[in-house]
This record gives sequence, structure tokens and C-alpha cells, in this order.
Amino acid sequence: MSVLPILKQNAYLTLLIKDNFVFANLAYSDLNAQRTYVLSDKTDLSPLKFRLDDSVFTKDFWFEYFDSLEKEFDWDIVDRTYEGVFNIKQFVREEVGVSGIRVLVDDNQPFFHNIFRSIKEFSKDIALKILDDRYIQTLSTGIIDRMGYDNILWLDLDISHFSVYRTRKRPSSGRASSKDTAQEVSFTTSKIDWSNEIGLIDFVKSSKLQAFLGIESCSEDISNRWANLIAHNCEYLLDPVLHDILRAFSTLQLLSLSQSNEKKMDNLIQGNSAIFVSGNISGLLSKRELLFSIIDGLELEGVTDLFIDKENRVLTLGKSMVEKELSSDIIVLKGDILPKALKVIIPDVPSRSKNKIIFKAQSLSQNSEPRDIYALGSLLQVLKLPDVGEKAIIEGELTNGAVFSHLTSNRVQFLSSKNGLMYEYLVVDGRHRPIVYGPSAQNNRVKFRLWGDGDKE
Repeated sequence: MSVLPILKQNAYLTLLIKDNFVFANLAYSDLNAQRTYVLSDKTDLSPLKFRLDDSVFTKDFWFEYFDSLEKEFDWDIVDRTYEGVFNIKQFVREEVGVSGIRVLVDDNQPFFHNIFRSIKEFSKDIALKILDDRYIQTLSTGIIDRMGYDNILWLDLDISHFSVYRTRKRPSSGRASSKDTAQEVSFTTSKIDWSNEIGLIDFVKSSKLQAFLGIESCSEDISNRWANLIAHNCEYLLDPVLHDILRAFSTLQLLSLSQSNEKKMDNLIQGNSAIFVSGNISGLLSKRELLFSIIDGLELEGVTDLFIDKENRVLTLGKSMVEKELSSDIIVLKGDILPKALKVIIPDVPSRSKNKIIFKAQSLSQNSEPRDIYALGSLLQVLKLPDVGEKAIIEGELTNGAVFSHLTSNRVQFLSSKNGLMYEYLVVDGRHRPIVYGPSAQNNRVKFRLWGDGDKE
């Protein structure tokens, strides 16, 4: 019996050029054999940062890039039958060939036009796309339909570009004639762009930012470290001072966006919601630092799923996931491109519940005994969920006066499945609100010590 086309073996390569990095994601699928996966690579272009206006992206550059990518993935991508001419090696089997190559170029990428033109001239067989607001709108709308969310918040956090995209279902103005209420999807954007690098460097001296810092250091030292970070992109940070500056900067940027776009940013995590985070800041900050920035900057409350897309798999392959068998390139599964999720719970906690249990839950699985989970008031806890096999149900409820101010129930229940949506962490923010920073770094350092629980995630 012949194999259906959608079940046949296939491989597809997608590149994303964003914030002076090239992200490569090669998806392989053999649904008939139930074998699918994604290979990822990240190439730093920051050494070329001050030469991007020269003839850097020549034919030789792209040949060298694909040569190195073949070695990294151990996969034949380029057909070298004709020397000096780039041809895609057509897919034959696993590790040999791809059915196509797509390149996404972020519209915020420096020297966008030079890069876009160079790829277009390099090969006519490469599909070129622009990563812009319309792309995010189409992707997030598809995710809402595919995954059943009512509300998606997409945070694209690059140091020089902060973008918040909100996509949500709204009841349509027309009258519903059946139980299935007709709905429309709205899409809004809120952005901060630092086109002036000098202004971005000088911003670290502002009194507003100083109020969010938790590490005391002389202003000259802080300015020098921050200027070096701006001038030289990096994949990770080891300097605790830079970690603190970047956390404070991210919190203040999101707070500024939230306060200046009140109508767009009201009740951000209503209903069944999810937050997707992309951009280089998501890889530079730790989970806890990123959570502080997002929760406090956007003043969140309620329940939401959080996905940190460090490898940009959702950005590059998300459309193939939502289109399923209608995809024109390759079928990818949720488990292959979605990062393991964090379930974030942010209740309203009374001051009298400090150091009391404000959330208790159980993890239930057929393969293991029930496991208890507890969270305390006054802390932001990042709790690693137990590994209980293929599938687990987590059921919990708020206690000791903690409530969800915008929800009718204080119970939380979700399913974690390796074949569907996998949750790795449960985050419970039991701090009393409003959250207040400052007035000094010493005060903030004490507060972070009180808010933490020794968890280093």
C-alpha cells in the first residue's frame, strides 16, 4: 500500500537573521515511522557588526556559512555538482538533502536591505520572507486557532527593540445563531525602538533605571559595563552586575510600554492565555530574572502559560505547526518546536498570608504515586515539576485568603503530556501587591532576598 504524501520522509531548513545572529532550524519528519525532530544552531554575526555596510555578505560568505552548517548538523544541504553555483541538494533520506530553504530576515535587523539583497542574489531557490508585524499577527492568530488559546501575548525582547504583540479573541458584533458564538481576533502592537545607540548607552544613567537596580556599583562602572554590552553582542552573561542592569532595564521598558498603552495592555492574561518570549534578552537572563521583569514590568495577575523561545523554533516553524497537513514545506509537531512550558500563577495575596501556604496542588500520574506541591506567600517560587512519565495532571487551589481577582474559581488544573503540551515548571508568585521597587539598590537587594526562596532556576 502506498504511503500518503503527508506521511513521507521530509526535511526543511529555515534560517532567521535577527539581532546580528543567524538562527538555523532544520526540521525532519517521518510520520509513518513516528520519527520527528528539529536540529538548531546559532551563529553570532557581532564580529561583523561594524562591517555590515561593506560587502560582507558575498557569495563566498554564504557558501562558508552553509559549509559550516552542514558540519554542525552532519547533514548534506548543498549540491556541489556545479562548482561555484549554489543549488539545494534535494531531499533523499535522513541526513541527505532538504526539500527547501526559507530565510526570514527581521525588519529590525541592521543593514536589512543589504542582507536581504545579498541572499536574493546568492540563490533564486531560497524562499525569502520578512519577519514583521504582519508575520507575527498571522503566526499568533494561527496558534490561537491551533492550540485553543483566547489570548496570546508575544514579547520580542531585543536590547535595542522591545515589541509587545497582543492577539485575542473577542465576541463579534453580530448575533450568534448557535451555541458556537462567532468570534473575531484583534491584534495590537506596542514598541520601544532605540535607533540611537548613544541614547541607549546613556539611558543607564537615568534615575528611573537606578530605582530598579539591586546591585550597588559606581555609576562610571555601570556605564562602562553597559556600553560594552551594547557595543558587543554576546550569547550569554557571566557578570552579575550586567545581569542586574539588564533585568532592571527590561522591567522598566515593559513598565513604560504598559503605562503608555493602557487600552492595549488591559487585563493581559484573561481567559485561557499564553505568553511567548523571543529575542536575545530571553537567553541572557535567567528564568527567575526574566520572570521578575515580565511579571513586574507588565503588572500581571492571573494564570497563563509561558514559553521562552530561545532557539526561535516557534518563530521559524510555528506556521508549519498550525497549518498541519496543509503546510507547503513540512509538517512539524508541537512537541518538536514548542519549548517546555511554565505554568504561571499570580494570585492576589493578603498581607496576613505572609509565609503561609497560599497554593497547594498534587501531581497525578498512572506511573507514580501522587506528589504534593506547595507554594508560600511573599515568595516568587519557580518549582520544578516532577518527571512522572508520559502524562500527568496537576490539580491545585489557592488557600489562606489568596484569590484570583478576575476569575470566578480559585482552582487550577492542567495536563502535562510529552505528546502534547509539556510543562517543566510551576511558577507561583505569592508576593503581596502592589510590587514596589526602590528607593535604593540596597532596598531592592533586601526585597529580592525576601522574594526569593533559594531556588536558582
